[in-house]
Amino acid sequence: WLDEISEKLSWASPSGGSASGDAVVSEANKYLGTPYVWGGSSPQTSFDCSGFVCWVFKNSGVYPLGRTTAQGIFDQCTPVRPSDAKPGDIIFFTGTYNSGCPVSHVGIYVGNGMMIHCGNPIQYASVNSNYWTQHFYAYGRLN
Repeated sequence: WLDEISEKLSWASPSGGSASGDAVVSEANKYLGTPYVWGGSSPQTSFDCSGFVCWVFKNSGVYPLGRTTAQGIFDQCTPVRPSDAKPGDIIFFTGTYNSGCPVSHVGIYVGNGMMIHCGNPIQYASVNSNYWTQHFYAYGRLN
């Protein structure tokens, strides 16, 4: 079924982004269907949202992002206007749970209004859905 999903979403990888954006999306796609585990940060432990994003950036070779929280990732990014977001940029959300800080969830923007994130399981989602629109915080790009 993974090949079928990948074929249907083939637009998500090389979709006009940079080579680094394509590398991030390609690495992220390897973990589609992996279950959510609070505190998880590798394929061996599974992932939570920030663990997934940190692993993907580090293991794609794009950015040496150490393990941190969604807020910690945001703090390392330069804000990007939604109209300027590109595949491989990071999308941040607020108020998805009581995290004690503004940013509570993070995903990877893949283009065409879609992200890949560690929901349960790791999956694609529309950033334009009612839920994600209500919780949108910002787009960011690692420096």
